[in-house]
Amino acid sequence: MDSRVRHITKSVTWRIIASATTFSLTLAFFGKAELAMASWLTAIETSVKIVIYYFHERIWFKLSTNLNSKMRHIAKALTWRIIASGTTFILALLLFGGHDDALEKATWIALIESILKMAFYYAHEEFWYRINLGLDDRQKESTP
Repeated sequence: MDSRVRHITKSVTWRIIASATTFSLTLAFFGKAELAMASWLTAIETSVKIVIYYFHERIWFKLSTNLNSKMRHIAKALTWRIIASGTTFILALLLFGGHDDALEKATWIALIESILKMAFYYAHEEFWYRINLGLDDRQKESTP
């Protein structure tokens, strides 16, 4: 099985977890009256981030480091969190820019999601590290 299938599958599973988190946080900060806007933010964020995450995975897959698996997962989580939280902040600010305290709310959403999603992402990486889906080709390539 091709590693690309693994990365696509990881991208989809991560987006489900991450989008549900963003949707919940957006409703918590902007209220249920903004259900439609929270849905739009989640839909746009999902579309944008699934593409970005795929390339993030491809880069890390090709990157050879001397990091052990736990340190690698932490490094991946940090790089992804910087990219992803920045994207969420910008999208929330663009969509809710007309609201009172939109800057403050977008900032809090990005900060809280950073903490929550770091933990979720680490657990996601640990799970994917333990399964072999899509790694058959990688193991063959590394064998002389």
